[in-house]
Amino acid sequence: MSENNNQKSRVAQLALRNAMAGMGSDAQPEFVEFALGAGAVSANHAWVAVLEQCDRSLGPVLLWAQKFDATSLDIFVVYDADLIARRAQLFDLDIRVWLVADKKVTIAEPAAVLAASQVPQSHEQFADLIAQSGAEVVREHGVLSGEAMGLEVCRVVVDENDNTPRLEIGVGAHDRETFQMLHGKVATLESLVKVVDIVRGHRQSGVEHHPLNRLAAERLLRHRVVVDPQLVAASSMQVVEPPVKRLNVKDAVPCCAVGVSEHGQPIVVVCTAVVDVDVVAFAADARARIAPDAQLVIATHTNNVTPSLAKLAKSLRNPARFVEVAPVVR
Repeated sequence: MSENNNQKSRVAQLALRNAMAGMGSDAQPEFVEFALGAGAVSANHAWVAVLEQCDRSLGPVLLWAQKFDATSLDIFVVYDADLIARRAQLFDLDIRVWLVADKKVTIAEPAAVLAASQVPQSHEQFADLIAQSGAEVVREHGVLSGEAMGLEVCRVVVDENDNTPRLEIGVGAHDRETFQMLHGKVATLESLVKVVDIVRGHRQSGVEHHPLNRLAAERLLRHRVVVDPQLVAASSMQVVEPPVKRLNVKDAVPCCAVGVSEHGQPIVVVCTAVVDVDVVAFAADARARIAPDAQLVIATHTNNVTPSLAKLAKSLRNPARFVEVAPVVR
């Protein structure tokens, strides 16, 4: 271990010791390395201080705890404690989440689920144009956009000068800005059709690797699940927004769909295209918001499911299952 890593480990362990003292613990556990901070174990109890990536830390913490057969945990985080507390209550484990801030340690109350946000009616005027272009119309957290095989190719935004909505074409904010510089601010059906066709051409099976088929791989998987629900043993599926907002189209964030299983039961499917150590917590959170009593399936590419992830999915109060789908051939 390098000197920098040694220093980081010592700082994290000190933070954990202080947090344990702050919540009134006088335990003398064995301190163990944890990638996002520091951990300690004693018998079947574990303490973990998370100092980075707190919003996506519950899965890593629980996978780490599995190694020590810990069935009860105290988790200390420096932000998003209420989010972690909300997700922690979905597991059949004894978990307490604490916020460490301003030199104080306080128990975290679970955050309420994110309220539904409707797309403004003034934005809906662009839905027909998006559909006519061949793109899929997507509504997420009050934003209307269009996707071509899972990749966003247009979005309705509000003009900061006159506060009116307009449709912008492009993959991400920078691409949309470049498109406007070349083609003007008014999005035409002809222009959008061309972009949709280009993106589809690069995201089909059998084409060579290209930036347009590397982006949003999890949404390409969702697109395939919606088109062919039998991939996840469903009879019908439709796109639904995730439990948290995606801040950037280039971020690899799990995405969601809801539908009906082959046996006529409600089903929520969460898609990821990588070995995502936090996907079980994310997926459970998604189901709690979308359809709490539905079956939960986590769809991912072949060979992405480790034994520890499969075990974690079974540790939910309402267990989930993984389904592996062969990726698109490149």
